[in-house]
Amino acid sequence: MPAYRHADPCAHAPYRAELAGGCQSDMPLEHIRDTHMDFMNILKSFENFIFEVVGWLYFYPRTMWLALFRPGEMMAYADDELDDLPADQYESTISPPLFLLITIVLATWAADSISGPDDPATTPALLLDWKNSLLLTASIYSVYPLVLAIALLRQQHRQIDRRALRPPFYSQCFVAAPFALANALAISLLVLEKSHSTIGGLALFAVTLIWYVVLQTRWFARQLGVSMLRAFWIAALAIVAGFVITGALLVAIFN
Repeated sequence: MPAYRHADPCAHAPYRAELAGGCQSDMPLEHIRDTHMDFMNILKSFENFIFEVVGWLYFYPRTMWLALFRPGEMMAYADDELDDLPADQYESTISPPLFLLITIVLATWAADSISGPDDPATTPALLLDWKNSLLLTASIYSVYPLVLAIALLRQQHRQIDRRALRPPFYSQCFVAAPFALANALAISLLVLEKSHSTIGGLALFAVTLIWYVVLQTRWFARQLGVSMLRAFWIAALAIVAGFVITGALLVAIFN
């Protein structure tokens, strides 16, 4: 008897057109399945985003309260949390860089509410766009955590790289946020050029600066194990360096 081989019906010419749909039936199913998974991933990401943003309504005021009234503990907490897994970090607060950024956004909004929008006649064209203005403000107030973190590493005679810089920088971001908010409010009061607002702005700036210097002095004394006098000297030089850098940046932009 002749042996018959089972031919592929999809390859047989008369049946190609008839069976094309059946031979390719898996492709639409896979496509639908992938589309469904992509849609579910988008929904899950949106769900996480909504939860995170709504959570800020509680965690941001909590973080600000702790940064104002327990700054030393918060600076130590920022350092300790970096030892945890990324998913477990800062579960009861907002992460320090994000906390600083949110505060800068709020500070910019509060300053504009007090002193009004920037005058186009005196403001560089680059800063008339709110995104560029916000980026500049964030850059200015991020200089202080960076300079103070570098000052600590230099005093410890450690190599300055990203791994070594992250813990002190994160610690500094927690206290830079209220410092930035108070300074923005003080500057907006000074811009009004009224006697009571000028006095209020100067007083707010002085109190904020004293609070910041005392806090940094204690931080350097604790981190380096040095006297309060030496810690004050290190902190004062670092803060002055921050003022010089940010001042030079502003002069370069506005001139």
